[in-house]
Amino acid sequence: MDWEVILKGLGLVLFGLLFVLVGLDGWRHRRQERISLIEAAILRAGDDEEPLPLDRWDRTMAYVQPVLMLIFGPLMILGGVAILSLLGE
Repeated sequence: MDWEVILKGLGLVLFGLLFVLVGLDGWRHRRQERISLIEAAILRAGDDEEPLPLDRWDRTMAYVQPVLMLIFGPLMILGGVAILSLLGE
């Protein structure tokens, strides 16, 4: 029983750290134009077409996703630490 709780706590901490790192990287590169892996595979299989230009939704999500990751990452770390600290009681 304790091992399940420890794994859940460590999982939350590790995923929280991952969210923070990916959120920082996403915020740092939010102004760069990029394409998804699916679109790159389609373009590679096609006739050397150009990728679609970024629209308003893509530009908005380039800002929203890193912010959400930077909000939920520390919350997940805090939750994982709280779960692990309850084991001592």
